[in-house]
Amino acid sequence: MDNCRKSVLFLFFSIFLIAFSVSGYAETVEEKKAAANYDETLPVPADTQAIAESPATPQVPADVQPVQAMVPPTQGAPAVVSEGQPALETPKVAPQDMPADQVFAASHPSGLVEVSGYKYPVFLFAPKDYKTDRTYAMIMIAPAESAKAEQQIEYLTGLAQRKSVFILAPYVLWPKAGDTPYTLDAWLLSVKKDVMERFPISKKRVYLLGKDLGAHYAAYLAVKYPKEFAAVALLGQAWDGPFSQLVDPRSDAADQVPFYIALKADGEVRSRNQAWFEKFQQKGYPLHLVDYKSDEELNDLEFKKSVFDWMETMGQSWEASVAQGPKDWKGKFKKGVKDFFAV
Repeated sequence: MDNCRKSVLFLFFSIFLIAFSVSGYAETVEEKKAAANYDETLPVPADTQAIAESPATPQVPADVQPVQAMVPPTQGAPAVVSEGQPALETPKVAPQDMPADQVFAASHPSGLVEVSGYKYPVFLFAPKDYKTDRTYAMIMIAPAESAKAEQQIEYLTGLAQRKSVFILAPYVLWPKAGDTPYTLDAWLLSVKKDVMERFPISKKRVYLLGKDLGAHYAAYLAVKYPKEFAAVALLGQAWDGPFSQLVDPRSDAADQVPFYIALKADGEVRSRNQAWFEKFQQKGYPLHLVDYKSDEELNDLEFKKSVFDWMETMGQSWEASVAQGPKDWKGKFKKGVKDFFAV
C-alpha cells in the first residue's frame, strides 16, 4: 500500500516538474524572440514588393556632353569605324598603312571607310554628302595579285570626289597558280550585291575597272558575268593572261558588255591582245581601244574622267539598245509573217 502511494506521488511530482520546465522554456524562447525583434509573418512575394523607380533621364554633369550613337547610312547598313567616335559594335582596327584621317563615321559616312560584317576586309569610298533619296554610280575595282584593296581605291579617289561616285574594293582572295578564280568570283559578286543593298547605288550604273593584272581578271570576269556590270575598263592589260582559257566571248548582245581598253602603244601586251580584240569585234562587242605611251598617262585625272564618262555614256546606251533589240526583232518577225501570208 505504501509503495502504491509512493508511486502516485512520484507520478504527480514528475508531471508537475515537466509542466514547470515547458513553461520556463517557452518564456525563454519568447524573451529571445522579443530581444531579436523576431517576426513570424510570412514574407511578401517578390512580385508584390515595391520597386524604387529610377529617373527616366540619367543625371549628366553640366560639364559633360551627351554622346550620340551612330546611325547606319540606310536600313541594315553596317556601323563604320572612326577615330575618336563611339561605335555601336566592336570596331575593326584599320590597317596601319591606311591614313587614319581618311576614315570617317557619321549618319552618312563619306571618304574611305571599312565596311563591317565580312570575314575579310571590304573598303568603300563614299562620296561626300550623298543623299539616300537618289542613286549613284559605283566602280568596282577588279583585284590584282598582291594588291591591297585600300591602296587600289586611292587610284580613283580624285575621280570619286569630282564625280560623286562610290568606289568598292574587297580583299583579294587571289587563286594559286593553275587554279580557277571561281572562289574569288563568288566572293566579289556577293560583296557587290550586299553593298548595293546597303548604300544608294544604281543597279544600272555599276562599272568594273581593272589595272595591269587586275585588268586581265576584269576582262575575264566581265565575259563570264556580263549582267553584273554596265561597262568595263581595262587599263594596261586585257584578255590575254592566266585566265585566257576561261574567256569565251558571247554572240548574243544581251550577254555582252562594252569594253574600254587602254594599252601601251607598240608594246608586247598590245600585240598579244590583237587577236582577242579582233575576235571580240567579230562577235559584235562594243569596244573602244586607246593607246598610251607612258604609265604616267594612266594616272592623269583627265584620263580617268574620260574613262568614267565613256563607261557612263556607253553603258547606258548599250543597255537601251539591247532592251530595244528584242522588240525590233519581234516587230520584224511579225511583219515577215504578215508579208508571207499576203503573197
